[in-house]
Amino acid sequence: MRAPGAPLPRPRAPRRGRAAAAGRARAVTAVALLDYVAAASDDGVLRLPPRTELDPDEIRSVFGYPRKLHENYFIGRVIGAGSFGTVREGTEALTGRRYAIKTVSKIPKRGPPTPRYLLKLRAEVEVMAQLGVSLNAVHLQDVYEDDSNIHMVMELCEGGALLERVEARAYSEAYIAGLVRSILRFIAQCHAKGIVYRDVKPDNFLFLTKEEDSPLKATDFGLSIRHSADEPKLTSRSGTPAYMSPELVMQCYDEKADIWSVGMLGYQLLTGRFPFWEDVRNETLSDVWKAVLSQEIDWDAPELRALSPAAVALLQRLLQRNPLLRPSAAEALDDLWLAEGGAASDAPLKGSVVARLQRFATYSHLKQLVLRMITEDMRRRGGGATSLAAALQDLFSEYDADASGSISFDELASGLQRQGYEVNESEVRQLMDRMDVDHNGNVEGDEFVAALIDWGQIMQTQEWSAYVDAAFSRLDVDGDGFIELEELTQRLPADFLEGNDAERLAEAKRMLREADANGDGRISRAEFSALLRETVAPDSLSLYDSRLRVHASPAA
Repeated sequence: MRAPGAPLPRPRAPRRGRAAAAGRARAVTAVALLDYVAAASDDGVLRLPPRTELDPDEIRSVFGYPRKLHENYFIGRVIGAGSFGTVREGTEALTGRRYAIKTVSKIPKRGPPTPRYLLKLRAEVEVMAQLGVSLNAVHLQDVYEDDSNIHMVMELCEGGALLERVEARAYSEAYIAGLVRSILRFIAQCHAKGIVYRDVKPDNFLFLTKEEDSPLKATDFGLSIRHSADEPKLTSRSGTPAYMSPELVMQCYDEKADIWSVGMLGYQLLTGRFPFWEDVRNETLSDVWKAVLSQEIDWDAPELRALSPAAVALLQRLLQRNPLLRPSAAEALDDLWLAEGGAASDAPLKGSVVARLQRFATYSHLKQLVLRMITEDMRRRGGGATSLAAALQDLFSEYDADASGSISFDELASGLQRQGYEVNESEVRQLMDRMDVDHNGNVEGDEFVAALIDWGQIMQTQEWSAYVDAAFSRLDVDGDGFIELEELTQRLPADFLEGNDAERLAEAKRMLREADANGDGRISRAEFSALLRETVAPDSLSLYDSRLRVHASPAA
């Protein structure tokens, strides 16, 4: 078997070929009636029956996003296009920074707009806004709308798609292991937040730069859907056929479907082909699904003999037909083949700052706001939880170079660099933006503590219930036992979104949806407590890139 440092064959892409090719990049999506649901706080047209045909005049400002795209960005050349819409390069007028701007029509290509279609678009934006603050995903900078379209301003990735790079030359097994680790980290982050990604494939992972050690970032959240373990299985057949799991083909699945897809992609990256087909472009859709459902994988195949035993063992775990026998994404990250260079879950505080910032950044805006409030209360009250925050004060002082009592962008960037973190300017900015809960341009002590402290430990202290009760009471202004939209809007920081009333209201509605589990347009005490519980699934630091890693050599 090949040693981990030896070069691997170049994978063949399933993207190109005749229109009937089952492995084409275009995703297949079967319709489900109840997968996207409106909230009580939504505008009227979104609350209509899912299949209601809407007039274009009814959807001009349906999402409440800002409408100043062309005032804030210069729009340049087309850099991508497909069934999803068009991606153009854009330059921010104020700063000169370059971004990718994805434009998606509010009117589908076939038929009139419907509430379900619009809710699906909004779900893509909201999932990307939540997960795109991790350094394993493309960052969503801004969202705009006009009468006919929404525009997502995203981090510009110039290093090309995953398979384009891996096809271009032979890479070592150790290098491929780093790519699979990055993909699994992203999937684990999705699952920790109750999101099934549903479209793991090479086209959806981009390199940030053309450098050999460039970070790999996930993009395209159009098929992602929120789903928790206590809900019925998903039934929408969504994804790219060659990467679909058996249970997804059978239309009865959960987040474990993503694990199978990672296994298929990993097999492709390591061997240059899929386990069932020499060239999937020669297969019909029916044949692809038949193989996925019933054909046994030949684990003695010639292409696997060249791999290390550890690599084959991981593929066998990921490609278990029975989803109950597959590991979770977090469990797969502990696999021996992926362990080298991986971030340990019990990393020392100074060695885990970037991982901690990413974890906090993926929390919802409302949860971040409430945790900031609890941090203030915790430091004021004292008690057992306070000792957990004390260790962060010295670290805060190290970053607060001018002893002003707050950390500026430059101080955060230089502090991370001093401590050996590998993050570029745009990545520091996206982490800073989420840590700066009150949006005043600096990070105060309470914000710093809220972002870095281990909230799982705080929740185990005797004081936790009192902190939650106090925070709920501060937001429940009229004391009726519910947090309503007006109360939430009042509690947003005064300069939040530059004081723009319409945008503040739209953000308050988004926050309300984050916690309003039963869709009645208000947040009960039980829903509030559920929001603050750590995550849907374990959310350890090992799920996030530490950026202290030693890069694997790309070539043999």
